[in-house]
Amino acid sequence: MDIMILKRNGISTLSWNISANVGLASPNRTDDVQLVQFGYYAMLINPNSKITDEQRDVFSKIVLGQACNGTANDPLVAAIRAHQKVRGGPQDGHVSPTREGGSYDGQHTFIMMALNNNMSDVVPGAFPRIDKHPKCPPLVAALVKRAC
Repeated sequence: MDIMILKRNGISTLSWNISANVGLASPNRTDDVQLVQFGYYAMLINPNSKITDEQRDVFSKIVLGQACNGTANDPLVAAIRAHQKVRGGPQDGHVSPTREGGSYDGQHTFIMMALNNNMSDVVPGAFPRIDKHPKCPPLVAALVKRAC
């Protein structure tokens, strides 16, 4: 898990990023998994998020801090797949690290962009300090404090 400065359309923003893929058949580093889990939790509770009933059901099954085993029946993999189904783009069951520019094909942004937007919304005025949210996993909170 890292913080990055993302330059897009001439605007620089701070953004949280993962170090390696998270999800199906992925490295699933503990800090990266917990960051992605918190991103989906933020999407679930964000009143501005437009998620489907299916996504709401699947996202609610994620347990913050639980390891991701990288199999198709893992709750985080199910959430990633439900998100990918709605947003379009690759349906590979994993979240990839954001690369410079924030878009991988000129049409779709990296999933971490959407998760960052939702994390920002649930800590109004405090982002990137997601550790200020009471449900931020302790490992993520510690890394945020160290980075900020």
